Amino acid sequence: MSEDLTRVVVRRLWKRYRLQKEEGGLLRRRTRTEDHWALRGVDFTLPEGGALGIIGSNGSGKSTLLQILAGVLPPTSGTAETSGRVIAVLNPTAGFHPDLSGLENIRMLATLHGFDRDALAQRIPQITEFSGLGDYVAQPLRTYSAGMMIRLGVSTAMHLDPDVLIVDEVLSAGDLAFQRQAVAKARQLRDQGTAIIVSTHALGDLATLCDRLILLDRGEVRSEGSADQVVASYLQRVDEDGGKIQAGAPVVGGARPTTPDGRLRITSITINGEQDPSCVETTSGAPLEVAIAWQADEPVDDAVFRFQLFRNDGLFAHGQNTVRHGMAVGRLEGSGVTRLSYENFGLLGGDYYVALGIWPDEYRSLTTGEPYDHRPSACILRIGADRSQGAGIAGFPCQWTVEREEAATLHEVPEQSDAPQRDLA
Repeated sequence: MSEDLTRVVVRRLWKRYRLQKEEGGLLRRRTRTEDHWALRGVDFTLPEGGALGIIGSNGSGKSTLLQILAGVLPPTSGTAETSGRVIAVLNPTAGFHPDLSGLENIRMLATLHGFDRDALAQRIPQITEFSGLGDYVAQPLRTYSAGMMIRLGVSTAMHLDPDVLIVDEVLSAGDLAFQRQAVAKARQLRDQGTAIIVSTHALGDLATLCDRLILLDRGEVRSEGSADQVVASYLQRVDEDGGKIQAGAPVVGGARPTTPDGRLRITSITINGEQDPSCVETTSGAPLEVAIAWQADEPVDDAVFRFQLFRNDGLFAHGQNTVRHGMAVGRLEGSGVTRLSYENFGLLGGDYYVALGIWPDEYRSLTTGEPYDHRPSACILRIGADRSQGAGIAGFPCQWTVEREEAATLHEVPEQSDAPQRDLA
């Protein structure tokens, strides 16, 4: 391994998105275009065998940066150059086809990366064993759970001899045993010379895997250095911000870009009686009412309504959808309103992005990014909670009690001995 070989060079990297904002009511709705700079002058290099972690709050530009390095997105200005075989795991099914089996998907992806039949034959047993899918690897991908797809995608990527491995979030997905197995394999690849760039909210994994971290904030590098230094800087920033999300904040980093179908549209959103709000304030334990008004331009039979909350540090705090709840939506025609209600909403104090969407079905919502309509940051839910409700992210009704006993019963009585006892009376 040559110490002088540089695998990744990023120079003055800028990325702009043109966002369309809708204004006005239903009858006088108009659209205006607004520039959002997801990356602002990012610079860094990564040598062979180096491991770089990217951290930051939602909307900081982490996923955009990794997508540019993977060749999925072009930069607006600046350069992002990589050398050698670049393999990226940006979502569980990147590069896979839902109608092919897991084994056929492995073959397809390996062939695209230049592996011939003999080389592939050596790797398939390693990939399937690492994934733990067993005989299920012969089943169509559309029958897989989300965790199984993560196992297949990560396992395949890590066994295709990457010179540069790019991983976005999925190392912190799946079950705990597979997370540890994947991080251990990533460390092995790093030690063998693979340059690794990883974004994850599992800060402990970054500290053990990466020799260097970058903290992004609104597209700019705010801190760069050792894992201990940058994680401390990040946690201090989160504490100083108090978890606040400002109105008009960019969409959450964990929400992949989507292309709405348009046949079924969200026409308005009402939360606790406020229609199309930018911010709704409530308190922990209070009722929460969400109403999604919709318009179907043609009959739709497979709609799934989804409600999600994300904290500004990237934590997926809560999610609910009609399929998970066991509700059959049925055919939607014309216009209507779908309501979601909580009698006692248990999230503790903090600011949360509200993401709302209507999707064709659960499987496609995970794999294709093609919803009927999707509002990844529809508004901000600001929850207040007093100290008595506890700490952390969730609150539960509880009661403390103390039961006191006589002091004499709290000590063991010495065992009787055969020696004569002295009368102390």
